[in-house]
Amino acid sequence: MNSITSRADAGDNLQSSLSIKISFIVYWGMILVGLLATFVLLHGREKEITDFYTTNANSLAYEMGEFIDTREKFSWDELEAKANELFGRHQIAGIGLVADGKQLRLGQQGTELVGFQRTFTHRFNNPKDPPIEVQVVIYYPSPLNAVDHERKKVLVVIGATLLAFGLLLHRVLQGVLSRPFQSMVRTAKSITRGETALRFEESRTDEFGFLARFINKALDFIGLKQTELQEALEMVRQSEKNLLVEKSLVEVTLHSIGDAVITTDGAGNIQYFNPVAEQLTGWRLDNVRGKPVRQVLHLIDEEHRRSVESSVEACLREGIVTGTVDHVVLVRPDGSEVEVVNTAAPIRSKEGGSLMGAVLVIHDVSRARKMAKQLSYQASHDDLTRLVNRREFERRLAKAVDTAEPGKLEHTLCYMDLDQFKVVNDTCGHIAGDELLRQFAAILRGRVRDPDTVARLGGDEFGILFEGCNAEVAKRTAESLLTRVKEFRFAWRDYAFDIGVSIGLVSITSSEQSVTDIMSAADVACYTAKDNGRNRVHVFRLEDDELKKRHGEMRWVSRLGKALEEDRFRLYSQKIASVADVTSGTPHYELLLRLLDEEGKLILPLAFIPAAERYNLMSSIDRWVVRKAFETIKANAAMASDWLFSINLSGQSLSDGDFLHFVVDAFDKTGVSPKQICFEITETTAMVNLTRATQFISILKGMGCRFSLDDFGTGLSSFGYLKALDVDYLKIDGSFVRNIVSDPVNRAVVEAANQIGHAMGMQTVAEFVENDEIQGALRQIGVDYAQGYGISKPGPMEELFSGINHRILKKSVER
Repeated sequence: MNSITSRADAGDNLQSSLSIKISFIVYWGMILVGLLATFVLLHGREKEITDFYTTNANSLAYEMGEFIDTREKFSWDELEAKANELFGRHQIAGIGLVADGKQLRLGQQGTELVGFQRTFTHRFNNPKDPPIEVQVVIYYPSPLNAVDHERKKVLVVIGATLLAFGLLLHRVLQGVLSRPFQSMVRTAKSITRGETALRFEESRTDEFGFLARFINKALDFIGLKQTELQEALEMVRQSEKNLLVEKSLVEVTLHSIGDAVITTDGAGNIQYFNPVAEQLTGWRLDNVRGKPVRQVLHLIDEEHRRSVESSVEACLREGIVTGTVDHVVLVRPDGSEVEVVNTAAPIRSKEGGSLMGAVLVIHDVSRARKMAKQLSYQASHDDLTRLVNRREFERRLAKAVDTAEPGKLEHTLCYMDLDQFKVVNDTCGHIAGDELLRQFAAILRGRVRDPDTVARLGGDEFGILFEGCNAEVAKRTAESLLTRVKEFRFAWRDYAFDIGVSIGLVSITSSEQSVTDIMSAADVACYTAKDNGRNRVHVFRLEDDELKKRHGEMRWVSRLGKALEEDRFRLYSQKIASVADVTSGTPHYELLLRLLDEEGKLILPLAFIPAAERYNLMSSIDRWVVRKAFETIKANAAMASDWLFSINLSGQSLSDGDFLHFVVDAFDKTGVSPKQICFEITETTAMVNLTRATQFISILKGMGCRFSLDDFGTGLSSFGYLKALDVDYLKIDGSFVRNIVSDPVNRAVVEAANQIGHAMGMQTVAEFVENDEIQGALRQIGVDYAQGYGISKPGPMEELFSGINHRILKKSVER
């Protein structure tokens, strides 16, 4: 009893001790917070008050000084009025003025105030008048007094705030900590006095509630006597309920799985189907429970259509996780098929790990396979025509090459190019061009066998791989296709077009042939058909001279591209001299192109220009010429400031919409004067690209460039087209000039060209002037300028500026 009483007394002491501790913590916590808050507020406030009064006094003094400086004459009345205005407007205690023997005092003055004095000097317009000094004293409250007042106010406010907050916090802590703890202490005291049926309050959700529940359970356990068995039985019943809940949870989980789940016993007999399994297999669980899984699931190999073993059988036999290979099809009872993959895992007992059965998971991959096939189709087919694309065509071609054997198995490659596609595109737009390609593709599909492959190789180029077909049979098929295309008229709105196709055929007779060589040969044969008049079939043969020429041009393509990359082109120059006196006049040179081959040998343009023109490389070459010429002229600007240089341009450059911008940009970057440049365009190029040529000439002539019409006289409509071209020079073609002395007809042509040129305000230049006799005949006719080996041989452009070429010219003239 004494022990119980002593414990109760200890509880009372604990209760009072807790209240004291809470109050102590709240009290000192508020004091620390109050001190910190006061320090922060006063620290900023003291500086703010001091800055305010100082800035205010400085501002008033500045305004008074500015007022005094702007007066033309000194006036005490104006000064007094300004002082009254500033005193009323600024927050100061007082202001004092002393000037010209007069004084003024406004507001308060005294030792408790701070005096701020400034002296200003007023100067009169008349320098003879002595200046007047104005003393201004500004009085404002001492910042220390203001800060002290502010400190008291802040302390009172913070003290009151903290007191109220402390009382509130103390009350809250009493409710949160003290009262529930006191309640537990009172309950404990009652239990120690013998009230064993009493229990702690468990309604709280915090730590006190947790402790109450824990202690109550301990008390209940201690008090268990006769009711112990009943409670144990109740726990067993609760465990059974929990097992039922877990079983229901497992069943819900199996029902929710997106794959088919099937369980079997150790003999492979079905025990469970989830709903997805019923839907996927087409069987109901009630109909298949207890049946062997091999009787229910009919799995076959998709490719060979043979039955395959389910994963369950292998799993039960080997006791490991197993899965079927790809391309397995599940056949349903109604005969429909589903592409699946299935995996089986063994089910073992917890005790000995013995095999109790297996769980089979079947995943429907039909949609994934369909998407994969669709992606594969898109990767290997052209979106527009639905034909095989170039990559897939070359893959099939390589496969066909591997199977080719001389005298046994032969294939044929057919390469086609539409002849009027660009006309349709330019006339009716790309939508019409796309429709033409679709209709042409439909024609191709209707003219080939099932084993053959039809492909769109790019743009308006198509290919057919005739497998197991020799060149003669393939040629007959190609000619029938040609006939069908001739009969076809493409109609688009108000337009109708006759479509043609050029076809090249190549035999594939050996597996030693490469795909690249075969495609190249087919391309050559196709373009040979196009060159021979279009709308025809040409069969590739190694002994064909035209094909050899085309092969040579195709080899030039890669060589020219490499030469551009390695900067192996060179500029040569040839003088254009006055016929009357080759040593007089402005130096004028035509820039000529040469190529250094891989071995350093110099190659003339006639060897590579045809290939460059055929395969659209001339624009790139012309850009190199312009860039190199401008750089060289810029580097020798001091010597060549008044020289004239002629640069040849191709038809491809005139047709290139960006080339004009390139030339203008080159003038801007290098600083070369347009007056130093004369662009030469051939008569044929100007006739074919008349609109482009006139626009090009107009813009660059406006900048100061000159133009020359080259090879004049070779065209059929020279004089008619000449009226539309604003050129400065007319270059008479050398084929007429070379034999001018011996051939009266050629002389008549030269005379006519010269008269026409002069009549249109142009100067004439004769090419191929090889000797003095030709030069003399040109002088008689009245031709202005001459160019040829009789005047000067071409030499490297750099030698112009080193003096070498000048010595050559001098020797030529003396000769």
